Amino acid sequence: MDDAIKSEIAEGLNVAIPVLILYLCIIGSIVILGFINYVLRGIAIYRMSVNRGIENGWLGFIPYAYNYQLGQLSGEIELGSKKIKNTGIWLLVMPIIYGFVFSAGYAVTMVSFFFRVFSLGRNPMPEEVFKIIPTFIISMIIFVLILLAAQVFLYLFKYLALHKIFSQYNTGQKPVFYLILSMFVPMAEPILLFMHSNKPLINRQFTMNNEQLMIKDLN
Repeated sequence: MDDAIKSEIAEGLNVAIPVLILYLCIIGSIVILGFINYVLRGIAIYRMSVNRGIENGWLGFIPYAYNYQLGQLSGEIELGSKKIKNTGIWLLVMPIIYGFVFSAGYAVTMVSFFFRVFSLGRNPMPEEVFKIIPTFIISMIIFVLILLAAQVFLYLFKYLALHKIFSQYNTGQKPVFYLILSMFVPMAEPILLFMHSNKPLINRQFTMNNEQLMIKDLN
């Protein structure tokens, strides 16, 4: 093999190998952090459920289903002047609806665009195609805005439930502080839930076997 080719291969490997190692490290870190997140959240939800006599604590280890158990732990939440019951069902169903809306909306938008392109014939004029593009862009913008609004509402609902849970174990401004950490600090949510999983409840109403109970201050 020619020395020039060998040199080029060696240079390529010198660049490719560090990039590959970095890529594997990033992927490995994501997998490890995801596993830690899964374990801590699962243990936390299971412990809270067992300690409070709420059934199906094992759902804390099931992806998506843990949202239901999180809602069972939080009980009713207040959204403005309204009290929302069946929080667990809402937290379970809303991500599924969001995923369906995203998939269906994206498919409809793309199919509609390509259908209009194909309807122009085999050899459409460039100006005819350009007339379609603005409509497609506007449709995508509207679609993205709707998704963002739905996602904001989804996260708002979840964070209200988290705040309710933190409020069941803390007084003062601590629930708000823990909620802010959960919103903006990676891994904070499962860690905080884990830290609270064996703490005693304070004077807060919570749902146990679908009945509203009042726990006296145990401190």
